[in-house]
Amino acid sequence: VRLLIVPAAIFAVVSATVFTLAELHPAKPEATTSTTPVQLGDAERGASIFAGTCAGCHGQGGKNGTVGPELAGNPISLPAARAQIENGGGAMPANLVQGQELDDVLAYLKTILAG
Repeated sequence: VRLLIVPAAIFAVVSATVFTLAELHPAKPEATTSTTPVQLGDAERGASIFAGTCAGCHGQGGKNGTVGPELAGNPISLPAARAQIENGGGAMPANLVQGQELDDVLAYLKTILAG
């Protein structure tokens, strides 16, 4: 009986701790407060970059995402989108695009996001 109860209790404690720490993580986009305006690049180039880098998880045009959330019509703000791209989170790694490519993707996101 101890061989079942002790590992189950340890698993429950470790899981609860991990989920609590994940919720409190300061790099979450909604926790980011930036007063710097979002620099926008070229939306056409951004659409191409999005198709090659982001569409695998978020779907073509930001619709029907398989891993990540659907972005088309999503009310996320551009500063929150920038923070998510820069910091990552969940299954998304940080800094998939940087520099001018990031600015271009943000310009494209402006055309598909609701926020």
